[in-house]
Amino acid sequence: MKIFIVTVILVLLVALKMPRKRTRHELLATIQFALLMNFVTDLYLDLKYKLYWYFDKEQIEWLYLAVALGEIAVLVIIFNYFPLISNAIKKFAYILGWTCVLVLLELYAVYIKVLHYGEWNIIYSAVVYFISMYILYFVLDYTADRRETQ
Repeated sequence: MKIFIVTVILVLLVALKMPRKRTRHELLATIQFALLMNFVTDLYLDLKYKLYWYFDKEQIEWLYLAVALGEIAVLVIIFNYFPLISNAIKKFAYILGWTCVLVLLELYAVYIKVLHYGEWNIIYSAVVYFISMYILYFVLDYTADRRETQ
């Protein structure tokens, strides 16, 4: 579990120290939407279908806050550098690349026993990440401050 906390701290430091390319408003709106989408999905797929769960299924784990902080940091990194003013192929490649990174991070979470699979598998995650990234791209595009891009 210590390695998980260290990983979250390192990702948070990267997210805090990187140069900003997006406004706080853009990142905040996109990440809030992402967290809401993630929490609803996690609750639904865990509680209703028992497809996957974090930590110990029988008790509330405060370490889930570290999962949320790590997720926020990764999302800040992803959407801070999202190529909004690029062609569709570059956007597709960016989303596909980050989908691969997110799948690897999930496999790491499974390996260190932060995340547990029931009937879930990594292929489902890859599809969900890819679709979610496109949804979040549209949220970011909708909230983008056009004054900065002209």
